[in-house]
Amino acid sequence: MDLSKKQPERSRWQLGPRWVELTVVFVATVVTGFVGGRVTDAGTSSSERAAEPAVTTTVTATQTVTASAEATPSPSPSGDISEPSAWPTSGGETSGASQPSQVYLADLSRVSDRGYVDTTPVTMLGTNYPKSIRLGCNTSSGDEAVYNVSGYKRLTATVGIPADTDNAIGSIGSIKVFNSAGNQIGKPVSIRSSATTELSVDIAGQDQVKITCALVKSGTPKRRSAVGGLGDAILSAS
Repeated sequence: MDLSKKQPERSRWQLGPRWVELTVVFVATVVTGFVGGRVTDAGTSSSERAAEPAVTTTVTATQTVTASAEATPSPSPSGDISEPSAWPTSGGETSGASQPSQVYLADLSRVSDRGYVDTTPVTMLGTNYPKSIRLGCNTSSGDEAVYNVSGYKRLTATVGIPADTDNAIGSIGSIKVFNSAGNQIGKPVSIRSSATTELSVDIAGQDQVKITCALVKSGTPKRRSAVGGLGDAILSAS
């Protein structure tokens, strides 16, 4: 009986001594753990970065506008640019507006007046004249009215003594027209209550005219005044 121990046979998978195998296993374990940890860390970092809120940057553009003192035309509702309208004059009229070919003297403002001057309708010999001038007539010819007639060529009116005035019966007056130099233009026209007369004076080239009325004869003794009427007095440009 052979009491000697047989050496175990080495497996064909054994690469070397036992300590070498243990070393290889140890190194493999360490490397595997290191690599696994890196992979885990990398995955965690990616998920954490994905969970972080994104930073949004807002850029605001600022435009500087300089105000200009010059007015610009504003667009109309149709989209067209409207031109500024003409500026009104001090008299309330619009500059650039054409002058009417005819205008009633009663519709104009007087440049000046003295004594009795009124713009009211008059009735003479049964005819009513709604656009009329009443002008005092006295012995001193102190009643007068001055008008701007620039651009017009003729002054016409139906003149007489209104039916509703005192000292009308038997009185006779005289209406005269003067230019701005104080010179009489045209001929004087006599007025009375029993008749009417047509006044027609050439005023071409005149800027202002003055109209006066003088009492030539009083129908009532000791009365020194009456009233003359210029029925529907008109300024014409032709």
